[in-house]
Amino acid sequence: MTSRIGLCKFNEIYENTSCELLRYVIVKCHNISDANDILQETYLELWKILNKKDLEDINIKSYIIGIANNKIKKHFTLMQRLRTISLFGKDDNDLELIDNFQDEVDIESIVLLKDEWNMLWKYIKEKKNKDIPKVFYLFYRLDLSIKEI
Repeated sequence: MTSRIGLCKFNEIYENTSCELLRYVIVKCHNISDANDILQETYLELWKILNKKDLEDINIKSYIIGIANNKIKKHFTLMQRLRTISLFGKDDNDLELIDNFQDEVDIESIVLLKDEWNMLWKYIKEKKNKDIPKVFYLFYRLDLSIKEI
């Protein structure tokens, strides 16, 4: 495949799959800070594959998700996978963990400008519980409902 045709095909695939793949990677990652690295590694791998062979467009999304899965598995060790805690797990009193978080700030009432978003995002990413930034990003940046998340 010539480089120009390959670049056009890559750009088309990227445009059609990047948003969905970003959601998928964020959900699967243990730490949201790793999502961009995994996304870049996935598309770099796709670029290398496109330069070696011609792929059919029929199952391209599934193919890219497969690449992303391999990158995610490589990225995280078994110990990191064992440390994940579900927000919907229950404690000794049969209360879901998500119900134990106190709402100190009503974020929906705040209009976030870019600088405010960056400050808030930096603060949330530093939280010990790595599910908090994932849910925050998926809800406020990608406009997914809690049910979808």
